[in-house]
Amino acid sequence: MNHAERERMFEDLFQRHKAPIQRLCFSYLNSSAEVEDLFQEIMSNVWNALPKFRGEAQAGTWLYRIAVNTALLYRRKWRRGEPLPELADPSAGAHRDLEDRERLAALRRAIALQPEQDRLVITLLLEGLSYREIAEVTGLTVNYVGVKLSRIKQAIEQDMTEDCHGTI
Repeated sequence: MNHAERERMFEDLFQRHKAPIQRLCFSYLNSSAEVEDLFQEIMSNVWNALPKFRGEAQAGTWLYRIAVNTALLYRRKWRRGEPLPELADPSAGAHRDLEDRERLAALRRAIALQPEQDRLVITLLLEGLSYREIAEVTGLTVNYVGVKLSRIKQAIEQDMTEDCHGTI
């Protein structure tokens, strides 16, 4: 891959996946400043890995795998026992009615309560990845992705119900 091809591929990946990768970053960190740092690190890793991309997987799936691995390593940099920054709303400037904002906030809180792998799986689903693509990114089987998503949805629904009733 020559330099011009590398730049074109990187630009294409960046344009198509910027928002989903940023949302993935929020699912790991929840802080605007930290999310931007993680996003930059992911994109740097993508740039460095491009010459090794063989096209054996879809480019988007390959990018998500790099993003997940980078996010996992990034989170490990946090000292044990140090809390992650508070949940930030990446769409704070959006014009939504109060009920939608409250439901979205409850959903984010419920997702944030899930174990790390479950947060990843549900985030990938919300980004529109198929069960097969989620399996490729996570290393799970397609069938297990389906089972896991069913359980995650039940847990999120329960957490949101409890959150709405003020029991959390």
